[in-house]
This record gives sequence, C-alpha cells and structure tokens, in this order.
Amino acid sequence: MKKLLFVYNPRAGKEMIKPRLSDVLDIFVKAGYEVTVHPTQAYRDAYYQIKEYEVGKYDLIACSGGDGTIDEVATGMMKRREMGKDVVPVGYIPAGTVNDFAASLKIPRVMKNAAVLITDGDVFKCDMGKFNDRYFTYVAGFGAFTEVSYQTPQEWKNALGKAAYFIEALKHIADIKPHHMKIEYDDGVIEGEFILGLISNSVSVAGYKYYEKKNIKMDDGLFEALLIKSLKNPIELQQVLNALLSKQLDADNMCYLSSSFLHIISDDNVQWTLDGEDGGFCNDAYMQNIKESLPIICDRRALASVSSKRTVE
Repeated sequence: MKKLLFVYNPRAGKEMIKPRLSDVLDIFVKAGYEVTVHPTQAYRDAYYQIKEYEVGKYDLIACSGGDGTIDEVATGMMKRREMGKDVVPVGYIPAGTVNDFAASLKIPRVMKNAAVLITDGDVFKCDMGKFNDRYFTYVAGFGAFTEVSYQTPQEWKNALGKAAYFIEALKHIADIKPHHMKIEYDDGVIEGEFILGLISNSVSVAGYKYYEKKNIKMDDGLFEALLIKSLKNPIELQQVLNALLSKQLDADNMCYLSSSFLHIISDDNVQWTLDGEDGGFCNDAYMQNIKESLPIICDRRALASVSSKRTVE
C-alpha cells in the first residue's frame, strides 16, 4: 500500500478538524493509503515531523491547519531538499482563519473536498521564498498591518479574519515607525523611509486580494513586492487606502515591483513576519525565490490561474 503521513493542528480554526477527522481519514484509506496520523503538540512540531522522517517512508504528506501549519510542512520539505533527502507531494486541508495560501491555489475550504483533492488532484510545483536561512510559502512582511494584525491573539483572528482585518489594520499606519531602507532587486535599487513591506508569492494576503489584477503566477520564480513609504498627512494616507481598495497600487507613496530576489538593508532592526508567524528582528534581510521547489496538490482547473506553464482547455 501507498503510505501517507497526515499532520494536523487540532487547535486551528476553532478546532474545526476534530468533528471531521474520521471522514478525512476514511477518504485517504479508501484511496488506498496506509495512514499515519500525527496531531501537532507544539510550535514547530509539524516542521520536525516532516524534516526528520526516514527517507522513502511516505509517498505523500497531507496536513491540515492554518497558514502556520502549511508553512511548517513546506519548510520541512525544503530542509529535506537541502539535506538531499526525498521530497514528496504535499496535500493541504485548510483549517485556519484566513488561509491565503490555499485561497491562491484554489484548494477547497470544505474539508472533505480538500481531502478528496489530495487523493486525485494534480501536483503543482510552486515557488518558495527563502528569508536569510528560513523559508516562507507566500509572504514575508514588515510594518503596518504585519505588526497590528499578525501579532493578534489567535482568538481575535478567529473572530475577525478576512479582508476587513487588513483594511482595519491599515488605519493604524500613521502610528507605525518608518524605517530607512536600501532595497536591491532585479532592476536596480530604491532607498527611502518605509512603513510597510510585503514580499509575496500569493494573490492574497490577510484575506485581501490586492494583487487580483496583476495576473500573478506562483511558479515563475518572481516575488511580488508592495512597499509603502512614510506618510506625512491624512491626505497621503487616504491616497494609499484608495489605491489598495481599488487594487490599482499606483499612489505616489507606493512601490510595486516583481523580482527574483530582494535585499533589504535598514538602519535599525526591523520586525518581520513569515507567513503570519514571528520572523524575528534583523537589519539585513535577503529574500530569494526558490523556483518550482514545493510539489503541492491542487485542482487542475486552478493551474491556468497559478501556473505560468499550464492552461486548461
């Protein structure tokens, strides 16, 4: 029999996996898998489970949880790649509050449907981001909403969630300390005072599809970066909010660019988040896009929108 490791966070999304666990496992078994189940016990548990399993032990990895869980699993796979170990396809059952990564890949939010997809979907080789010596699946960010919303307790995330979360946080931009930064990327260098930076491989961040009109591909080896400069008055703040709401990203105090890497050097230590989790403080951040490095299962109908190579008849 084929072997599957199922790692899930029992606390994610108001513990929504618990009443559905039996149905999910039944789908895996009926598809011909011998299933090993591991509920995560602590922060980074999923990462270690993936990184350290014996070579050749599993044919498929499935996981369920929020963005933090898929980040840990994907990071574990990338570490296996670094160590020369086998890398197998990953299936994802979203169970968190927002699930940006799943939304970008059009993975169903209905758990049973996501489980079925894991057994018969297509494998898509997705880009991954590397942040100094760490990895992220869809976004690295600093300032503004990253400080306001990603540091919010889990019970608040469960209650708020979605696009309003992002917009509400932006109202606090005026309170965020700007950072003087030099930013190197494929096409050159920019320098200035910045209060927000999002470096992503996703059409959605915090549930808000601000790149919706940009035709984002998740296997093209490029990040999309959105940078907001220091705002001096309420008029500039309103211009930025209007640009985000209209998804034009053309305000004077905004920079939008695509690049295979970004090197951001700041005068002071900046707090970062990686996929909504604490990324620590640093004043020298090098982000590299690792092209087509994570094999993840998605609906083939989604490939036309996320892949630079595939089209659907």
